[in-house]
Amino acid sequence: MLKLKRILQLLAAGVSQREISNKVGISRSSITAYKERADSSGKSYQELLQMSDSDVVSVLQRKDYRPGKDARYDKLEPLLKDYSHDITQNRSTYECLWEEYLKLHPEGYGYTRFKAYIQGYIKSHHYSYHNVYAPGFEMQVDFAGDKLNLIDRKTGLITEVVVLCCILPYSSIAFIMALYNATQECFYYGLSKALSYFGGIPESVKSDNMRQWVIRSDRYEPTFSESTMQWSVHYDTELVATRPVHPKDKAPVEGLVNKTYQFVYSRIRNEEYETLDSLNARIFELTGEFNGRNMTGRTYSRMELFEKEEKPLLKPLPAEPFMLKHRKEFLVPSSYHVQIGKERHSYSVPYQYVNQKATVVFDQESVEVYVGFNRVAIHRRDLKANGYTTEPSHMPENHRAYQKSREYNAAYYLGQARHIGPNTTTVIERILTSQPFIQQAYRSSQGILSLTRKYPAERIEAACGRACGTTAAVSYTAIKRILELKLDTEQVNTCSSHIPLHENLRGASSFE
Repeated sequence: MLKLKRILQLLAAGVSQREISNKVGISRSSITAYKERADSSGKSYQELLQMSDSDVVSVLQRKDYRPGKDARYDKLEPLLKDYSHDITQNRSTYECLWEEYLKLHPEGYGYTRFKAYIQGYIKSHHYSYHNVYAPGFEMQVDFAGDKLNLIDRKTGLITEVVVLCCILPYSSIAFIMALYNATQECFYYGLSKALSYFGGIPESVKSDNMRQWVIRSDRYEPTFSESTMQWSVHYDTELVATRPVHPKDKAPVEGLVNKTYQFVYSRIRNEEYETLDSLNARIFELTGEFNGRNMTGRTYSRMELFEKEEKPLLKPLPAEPFMLKHRKEFLVPSSYHVQIGKERHSYSVPYQYVNQKATVVFDQESVEVYVGFNRVAIHRRDLKANGYTTEPSHMPENHRAYQKSREYNAAYYLGQARHIGPNTTTVIERILTSQPFIQQAYRSSQGILSLTRKYPAERIEAACGRACGTTAAVSYTAIKRILELKLDTEQVNTCSSHIPLHENLRGASSFE
């Protein structure tokens, strides 16, 4: 538009068309066309300059002018709406649509131009509404699509864990936490942790139509699950569900998921974690760093905005956090362990209650076992699948002794042998080095040390000394046999044997 007006100014000043072409960077043929249209309008150049921009364009522009388009576009234009809808809904591909288009119009556009027109149509008909969020009004929640891993360094077993993302849209403050799974039990535990992190409760909490949140989707009256209602009542907050298949209804938390990939996942991608607590400690560290950084184009951080304008408007937290509790009644089995949860983890009960009725009450953090009205056991919840949590005091004496024996190693046996004496230490050392695998010698070593319950240490030391002096191969059976036959009390004849002199025997001198 500015060039058109500049052309009129130069024409009014009597500048030649060649010079005008050089000054405005437009071809002389175009300058000639503009001059002819201006002259045929019946108005002077000054009058044209006083007209509005749209009127000047209507005078100087060609009536059938369409930038970059030709007659083929007239046939494509009615199809663009349907083609764009198929692309945005992932119902077809550009190549497939182009082939259909050529069947209708063989003289039509090539693939590249055809694709460009569809993309242009999509962009020109894509409208984004800018939501304005009130401070302290809403918290949005969602799970990240990609999971993280825990690695058992002993077995190499990899366990996938989910990541919960929560955000207060006004300040954009974020809470990110890894959970063993996305069940209701873990989900509401994570939401409660988010509210504790924010230090207050917003007026409403919004999620999509995940099964943990909604049992029947509806745009106007969704039906929330019983557990969701319990959690809502506990924290006195309103429940909101997005429209089905409308992720933009919770755009801030969708954006947080992408930022989680960029800021958290990228920084821990080369790190290994064995426990959920250690993984979450790292995630919380990075979340604090993320919330403390200045937002793009602003001089303050999410945390600063939250502390100043949003946190004072949050409702106070209840005295106790919400815990989704479960009850299970059972008969204490002979293994004195009870198995709970989808992870099928087992927890010990005092062996004295075997074959008695008991009740276990468990939540995300703890497991309590009651017999009658008495609590007989309490454990920290462990979500490791098919694992065992055993309190040693719950085991019978012989089970504790057996378990302790399995924990012994070569250093233990050598240390116990040194308390008896050097000969015993030598015997244990020979036994430990006599087997291809050292674990195979533990039983023999344990047997020799167990002889102290029947014989005094002095006799065992003497028996080990006799065994070392008479044979290179020592064993538990040999030491035990020496003690039973009381050979340890006999003096070993250490005199070397000799051949007596005789006239029929020649000496060494005979062979010189």
